[in-house]
Amino acid sequence: MGQVADKLKREFWTREFILFVVVGVINTLDCSLFAAILMKYGIEDANIAFNIGYVISNILAYLLNCWLIFPTRPQLYQYFKFALSYVGNAIIENVSVLVLYNWLGFAPVVSFVLAALISVPVTFLMVKIYAFSKK
Repeated sequence: MGQVADKLKREFWTREFILFVVVGVINTLDCSLFAAILMKYGIEDANIAFNIGYVISNILAYLLNCWLIFPTRPQLYQYFKFALSYVGNAIIENVSVLVLYNWLGFAPVVSFVLAALISVPVTFLMVKIYAFSKK
């Protein structure tokens, strides 16, 4: 068990991961804000509002990852890899919103924030290994 804990600590207790979490907080807030604004001004379905907010915040997240975490010049091909690495994140978050909002009756913004917290470690690994790998 000590080896697993050490490996997790080396992977997740890094400057990259901490900055990824900071960007994730920004991303979660802007996704939730965009979704809430969309719900207030015409989109009544929380799931649709969430997905539109998700796409907008994903673009911002890519730019912040390029500038702050994995220093690189933004490129369209790399953005597609970044976006693809978020497929797992999107699935985890959508299922979470479905369960939390639709089935358990949580408030939309609470559902959005909890969904994001559940998916962070998986998304970090996908972004690091696939989208921003130096190989």
